[in-house]
Amino acid sequence: MEQVKNYKCPCCSAALIFKGSTQKLHCDSCGNDYEPETLAQIDEADSAAQSQSKYQWDNYTPREFVMEDSPFAVYACPSCGAEITADASLGATVCPYCDNTTILKDKFEGVYMPDYVIPFRVEKNSAMGILREAAKKKLLIPKMFKSESKLKEIKGVYVPFWMFDCKADADITYNAQRVTAWSDSKYNYTKTDFFRLFRSGTADFANIPVDASTKADDEYMDALEPFNYNDAVKFDPAYLSGYLADKYDVSVEDSIDRANRRIKSSMESMLRRDTMAYQMVQTASSSIRFDNGKVRYALLPVWMLNVAYNGQMYKFAINGQTGKTIGNYPVDNGKLFLLRAAIFTATAALSVGIFYILRKWGLL
Repeated sequence: MEQVKNYKCPCCSAALIFKGSTQKLHCDSCGNDYEPETLAQIDEADSAAQSQSKYQWDNYTPREFVMEDSPFAVYACPSCGAEITADASLGATVCPYCDNTTILKDKFEGVYMPDYVIPFRVEKNSAMGILREAAKKKLLIPKMFKSESKLKEIKGVYVPFWMFDCKADADITYNAQRVTAWSDSKYNYTKTDFFRLFRSGTADFANIPVDASTKADDEYMDALEPFNYNDAVKFDPAYLSGYLADKYDVSVEDSIDRANRRIKSSMESMLRRDTMAYQMVQTASSSIRFDNGKVRYALLPVWMLNVAYNGQMYKFAINGQTGKTIGNYPVDNGKLFLLRAAIFTATAALSVGIFYILRKWGLL
């Protein structure tokens, strides 16, 4: 025996009743009427949006970087575990991630060749100038943050990234409202209409970056975006000369979930822009799908500076291509005390002045 299908209102979920007079399905609860064909379209769109998301990436096999008589060496930081590639003549350096000064040199092996690299465009003096100008705008930072000797400790680092490309399809449903207000001579009225919105679309994604180093702060790396990938070139070890290069320690497999979340969020935001005529728009269900996504390995340029102050490490990063800056500045308690004292003194003097003026005018 076939099961009986119950028709429910897409807006309020109450039972629908077919009205012979209108040849439509009617909801006594919210008053909406639906064509049978409309309900079929709604069911189809709901099924698509509630289907399981599918993310499929091609397997990526890293290529080992082998070079006879290599001019490079790997420096291992015993503090944070970073493996930094640099000129073999460097001897020792400061870890750009934790500021540890004891770096142990090892032979250049086990390093994987990137598919491409974005070369540095912002040179060291320019990077120092960017930090110097940013520090001028911070009235309460300690003097040491503006000192030339501290700024010279900035390090240029090629940070490893996994880059993800795909063409994604999406079906998304949204719950939305539209509020209308009006008045007459007696009352103010408000009418709220409820909607179920269906949106679908396709988008090409290229160079979605996910940093491949556990030492790099994800929030900092995200904040340095975007990079201009038109400047990307095929990897050549010559680009490493004079800079440090980090070796990835986060696998492709461990980075995929983060790439998937970024794609999902981008698709939902893109389709949501087509719902601007409505209010209180919320995602009800979404399905994102793609096959044969491509993965590549890249090195992106970042200037890094660590400054220790009052037992805490403050980190700064500059996009080595665009100059975009991110950092967290401390507050000099001495300067803060003087500023508060100056504000208090000025406020007290102003209050006294107002008091005497009002008294002189006979208002007190």
